[in-house]
Amino acid sequence: MTFFSILASIYLGAGGALQLAQGGGDMSRKGGACLRAGWYASDFLAVECEAGWLENQSSLAVKGLWHWWGYERFDPFFTFGGRGWFHDGDAGPCAGTGFFYHLDDHWSLRADAEATLGLERDVEMIYSFGLGVQYEF
Repeated sequence: MTFFSILASIYLGAGGALQLAQGGGDMSRKGGACLRAGWYASDFLAVECEAGWLENQSSLAVKGLWHWWGYERFDPFFTFGGRGWFHDGDAGPCAGTGFFYHLDDHWSLRADAEATLGLERDVEMIYSFGLGVQYEF
């Protein structure tokens, strides 16, 4: 694998996010933004890191992204991994779904819906929704 093929597999993204916490605890509904950086290990599987900033807390996630169909304009995917929130938050495994709408070979619109199972505190489930853009090198 050459340097240029590795670089061609990297992507960056940004977007807005909404968090809906269920089951009590200190967390509540919050809006904010997120940044993503990822690398495609193959045509169907990517590894990404995500940092989110909400109204009064932040989150970090490490996820896999698996494309199960697509690569035309509409490109759905599944996500799986782990997510943690700082400042009265929770941490646990997360899974979700979403899709890309590819505008050209580099730019895409992205929509996500994920659920995180809370393991550390009183919050049982945390649902996250996001909309944004992504650039693939």
